[in-house]
Amino acid sequence: MTFPSNAHTHSRWCDGADAIPAMVEAARALDFVSLGFSSHACQGFDPDYSMAPDVQAGYFAELRALQAAPEPGFPRLWAGLELDALAHPDCRRAACAEADYLIGSAHYLCESYGGAPVAVDGDPVLLRRYVDEVYHGDGLAMARDYFAIEITSLLRDRPQIIGHFDLLRKYAASLSLFDEADPAYRRLALSALERVFPCGGVLEINTGGMARGYLTTPYPTLELLCAWRELGGQITLTSDCHDRRYLAHAFPQAAALARQAGFRTALRLGTGTELWEEAEL
Repeated sequence: MTFPSNAHTHSRWCDGADAIPAMVEAARALDFVSLGFSSHACQGFDPDYSMAPDVQAGYFAELRALQAAPEPGFPRLWAGLELDALAHPDCRRAACAEADYLIGSAHYLCESYGGAPVAVDGDPVLLRRYVDEVYHGDGLAMARDYFAIEITSLLRDRPQIIGHFDLLRKYAASLSLFDEADPAYRRLALSALERVFPCGGVLEINTGGMARGYLTTPYPTLELLCAWRELGGQITLTSDCHDRRYLAHAFPQAAALARQAGFRTALRLGTGTELWEEAEL
């Protein structure tokens, strides 16, 4: 196994396809040494996507029980949360108090537009209409606002992991939102990455867009990874897994991209009491 761990894993407690035991068994079959669950935390809106407070309590109860009675030969389990940038303050406080670690992610541009939340990785028809009506078709202006939301939340919440930093690439080409090769977009993304560095989070190389057929490369781009290495940042590999069949999807490609950017090691979730361990790529 190229990288025997994953910190970004979803189960049926939110929008994943599998129950936690099935995910754990899949990790054991892959000889994982550790596995972190990161269900979408309570956020105060879009209840079809995130956990309600009582559901979140059940999620932690199941994971804490498994942590308290680990099975020999199974990976070390961690109970995390993926916290959205627009989550309400009470949800953020609960997440910080309960989770072993947080993935800080920006999914949304707004909580409600015509009665529905607008996410850069959500309904593409709604996203296109939102860019057309709010930004008069200027996808670069949308990208500027997206990164501003991300910067604000990461510096405020200081999560242990920075989630899919350039998630807005998901529909960039298919919806003709902006050109990733445009120097203006590249400057915008690089500036945003530099500004979030002080949050102290580990940058994930996320293969989720590849697993679901939207992209042929991980989040973030090679250019951003090179800049992160020059800043002195650390990385981890994740699959953003929503289906146990893809728990280690494209990890060899992600590791190769990391090495191309100049990284020789990455952090993985620990096998003992410490959150992180260093692993060779």
